Amino acid sequence: MLKKFIFLFLFNTLLFSQTISYNPQYNNFNQGIDWQRSLISGGLVAMSVITIYHAGKPIYYNEARSSFHFTRNSRNELELFDNGHRGMDKFGHIFSTSLFAQNIYFLSRWSGLDNKQSSWTSFLLATSIMGAMEIHDAYYKRWGFTVGDFIANLSGAAFLVGQYNSPFLRNFDYKMSYNFTRKAAEEAVIESYPNMTFWLTANPSGLFENDLPDWFPDWLNIAIGVSTTQRYPHKRELLIGLDYNLKRIKSDSPFIRHLIVLLDRYKLPAPAIRLAPGFIGYGLYF
Repeated sequence: MLKKFIFLFLFNTLLFSQTISYNPQYNNFNQGIDWQRSLISGGLVAMSVITIYHAGKPIYYNEARSSFHFTRNSRNELELFDNGHRGMDKFGHIFSTSLFAQNIYFLSRWSGLDNKQSSWTSFLLATSIMGAMEIHDAYYKRWGFTVGDFIANLSGAAFLVGQYNSPFLRNFDYKMSYNFTRKAAEEAVIESYPNMTFWLTANPSGLFENDLPDWFPDWLNIAIGVSTTQRYPHKRELLIGLDYNLKRIKSDSPFIRHLIVLLDRYKLPAPAIRLAPGFIGYGLYF
């Protein structure tokens, strides 16, 4: 459900704007629980949840209620991945939940929890709150509990937590880009899945440190992206392109570190090639 994704995006933006910046290469947090910071962190999460809940109430206000039910496709099968949006909403859930878990991880570390405690806290809180949203949808006739969304939520939180516990996974990032220059064919610009692209990026310098020539830039990533065509029925687009590893930027400024963490969740314009359907090259893909 696209509107739910929009509110999840706003939720994470609101929460992120209030977190203390954290990056694995700048781990300056004190160990040991700081109860004052813990209360502040809990209050920020609660305030964000309440704010987004009230902001989203108009979506449900005129919707018909029902008993608990699961979302099913036209063949009366449980909706897992593919649908009219070609699964783009599932990629959106992965992104939103990973961003949500990251914010909670930041706050947990700032509050004095160690890496393991913060990992479990961020995973359990992120998936629980997102799961509660799915249960809420299950009592509305128009929507329902979507198994595919729930699996995507688990995947997003697990990927984020895995990055903070596996050096190998830190060579990968899951990002989103939005093409503000492309006119939506059917929906408003902010509500158009075809304008969104979700990317899995990899850093060759981290993966093949001893096998690359010295001139290869350590800030350059290779990315695989997925989007959809503009016109209905949508076709899934597969892309490959370049990406920037902003985490390679070092700074002693807390503001710059905060900005790096924020920007690196979004893929900035870079050269790309659409592999399917049809071959198209882009000097800059937004």
